[in-house]
Amino acid sequence: MKVIIAEKPSVAKNIADALKIKLRNDGYFEGEGYYITWAFGHLVELLDAKEYDEKMTIWQMKNFPFIPEKFEYKIKTDRIKKKTDAGAQKQLNIIRQLIKNTKTESVISACDYDREGQIIADLIFDYLKVKKPIFRILLNEWTEKEVLNALENLVPNEQLKPLKDAGIARQQADWLIGINLTSVATLKYKQQKGEVYNIGRVLLPTLKNDL
Repeated sequence: MKVIIAEKPSVAKNIADALKIKLRNDGYFEGEGYYITWAFGHLVELLDAKEYDEKMTIWQMKNFPFIPEKFEYKIKTDRIKKKTDAGAQKQLNIIRQLIKNTKTESVISACDYDREGQIIADLIFDYLKVKKPIFRILLNEWTEKEVLNALENLVPNEQLKPLKDAGIARQQADWLIGINLTSVATLKYKQQKGEVYNIGRVLLPTLKNDL
């Protein structure tokens, strides 16, 4: 068996349809030598600043800039409930069980062929410490013909390391810009309690060009 990880359920369904797989279980399709599962975008994300150091729970100018010695990851957080996202945790457990299944020989990343898609799967592989061979589908168009052709022309996922490195670099740069500039600008310019100046790589020039 091979585990295919798509970026979202609709893509997993397209792949299953291309392979004529009808059996759907909780969180994955099964048949024709494949388990086809999916993420919901990012299932794994960077820790918050306060999870690295308790002093970051309260913003104080003296603690910025804040740069972790090593970036670490966790299961996606539910921002409303302020705890681990139950859906993300469940799906990650399903992916883990499929990969660790003794029938599974290899894993295939079928996330979008770009920086973001590359790290969506690679961060899952790193978080789960996957040791089995990992391959990559180089595809963004999920028609039956394209899917079948791509499955016949897989490449080792390690060949996409430059793309992974680019995605990780952008993600971590966004984190550094977001936490440091948002915090400092808020501390310096806020005029009322609870006001936050959200600043990011894209957010700042697009929405905050009056600052």
